[in-house]
Amino acid sequence: MALPDSGQISISQLRTNFGGSAPDGLGEYYRAGANVPDNALNVAVPSVGAISLSDFYSSAGTTTRDIRVWMAYQFAAGGYTSGFGVTSQSSTAAPSTISNGANAVAWQPVFHAGTGFITGASITISQNEDVSAYNNNVVLYGGTSSSTVTNVVAAWNAGYNGSTGGARGYSISWNSDGTINSITNTSNTYNYGIITWAIDNVSAANSAGYKWFGFKATNPPSWSKGALVLGGTFTASSSASITQPS
Repeated sequence: MALPDSGQISISQLRTNFGGSAPDGLGEYYRAGANVPDNALNVAVPSVGAISLSDFYSSAGTTTRDIRVWMAYQFAAGGYTSGFGVTSQSSTAAPSTISNGANAVAWQPVFHAGTGFITGASITISQNEDVSAYNNNVVLYGGTSSSTVTNVVAAWNAGYNGSTGGARGYSISWNSDGTINSITNTSNTYNYGIITWAIDNVSAANSAGYKWFGFKATNPPSWSKGALVLGGTFTASSSASITQPS
């Protein structure tokens, strides 16, 4: 858990969060040293010079977590024949296989962005032909803590076309502090107009200080052909072990 943002902090709390062994002193807990990682949560901790316990307000140690998510209907390219994620919003639980029936939902285990965590990702949002139109097929949520990732940052809708499906690719970059720098449309495939970016609350998210995020991917109500609803960085095996606050 992150250290408190006010009040008293003890050396033993530093030891619990960052490691070290008694007897210990503050000199063992410089940022980017042997115990304290250099990341977006620990920027107030000095790397040299004077150091005090109050420098550790809201700081945290790290662990690795699986933050993969995807949802597919019928058979999707790459062998995705089911969903994968968690079954509740704003969760840090480990993801697992999810049924991929009509209107099925896969939530992503939430993650903290910024230096030392995640600073960039790519996503691909797809909709095949002969598939029901529906809103919010992919949604990015944000919040100020791991338990409050409930606010819509961006959302996409999928339309209907009887002859050609399509996809759009996006690049997402985060600032060093974990707020979003940009979401940019980087690629378009086939009938890409079938995917529309319907909600853009990035500026509001940054104003609110959102640094925790998570996607939701939803299957359509019905289909005749298959697709991977959400692909990219967070479907890759590399996202199975991502450094995150402990």
